[in-house]
Parts: sequence; C-alpha cells; structure tokens
Amino acid sequence: MTATNASQPEQARLFTLILLTALSTATLNLFVPSLVNIAEDLQADYNVVSLSIGVYLAAMTVVQLVVGPLSDKIGRRPVLLGSLVLFTLASAGCAFATDVRVFLAFRMLQSAMVAGYVLSMAMVRDTTNAQNAASRLGYVSMAMAVAPMMGPVLGGFLDSLYGWRSNFYFLILCGVALFIWCWID
Repeated sequence: MTATNASQPEQARLFTLILLTALSTATLNLFVPSLVNIAEDLQADYNVVSLSIGVYLAAMTVVQLVVGPLSDKIGRRPVLLGSLVLFTLASAGCAFATDVRVFLAFRMLQSAMVAGYVLSMAMVRDTTNAQNAASRLGYVSMAMAVAPMMGPVLGGFLDSLYGWRSNFYFLILCGVALFIWCWID
C-alpha cells in the first residue's frame, strides 16, 4: 500500500469525525428560524417553544458527563451508534409531535447527538499521535465553529420551502445517513 492509499482511510475517518461534530452542533440551532411556526402549529406560547433550546442545552450537559465514562467502559463505537439511533428516533418524535410537551421531550432526547462531538475528540486522541492530533482537532473544531452558523440558514431555507417539520425530517435523514456511514467507517 502506498503512502497515498494509506492516508485515504485516515482522511475518511477524519471526515467522519467532522460530520459527527457538524451534526452535533448544527442540531442545536437548525430549527431556530422555525420557532414561531412551531408555536403556531402546536398552539403553544412562543416562550414555551423556545424552551426547546434550553432543554437541549441542559440535556446536552448531562450527555457529555455520561458519554465519556460510558464509552471508556463499553467502547466508542457502541456508544456512538446508540447515540445516533436515539438522535434519529428523537428527531422523528420532534417531526411528528402534535403537542408542545411531546416536542420538548423529544427535543431533549435529541441531545444524544452531542456524543458525536465528545467522541470525535476522544477518537482523535485515541488514534492519533500528539504531533498530528493538533491538526485533526483543528479540522474537527472548524466544523464546530462553522456548523452553528450554517444551521439557521439551512433551517430557515427548509422552513420557508417545506414548513418547520422539514428541519426534523432533514435531521432524520442526516441521522440515518451518518449511522450507516459510521457503521461502515
């Protein structure tokens, strides 16, 4: 195997870590332009619907505390794949919610996706020597910086074309695609 061919799997794995980080950070605010439409459709107060951001952040904090030790105990892969399944199912729950309480509950469960970011950082540390780790962490961190800026743009575009639920349909597709990608990679 040539040096070029040897680096291709490493690049694919780095791309996977970038995708995981991007989705975990974009999930936070992708739907923000849709908050008014969600409140209207679910016949809820805007302030209650906007709790979906705070609920996500609070649950995200707990997930970060649990994911690291759990992945040390049972392995990175099972925790990551399980988190993707939970995220995808929670996104479906958000998409099909007809009540604001159900929406908020599933929104909280969506925070499982933060495992993508936490485990990406851990996997870089696990698989890369100190010399290359800074470069890889830079790419992963770049995804963490860019995705939150692009999320509301994409979310607003989807909402204006197809309605607020399309944001969560998009997240379902991303969750399924990323699960398959991580299963293979």
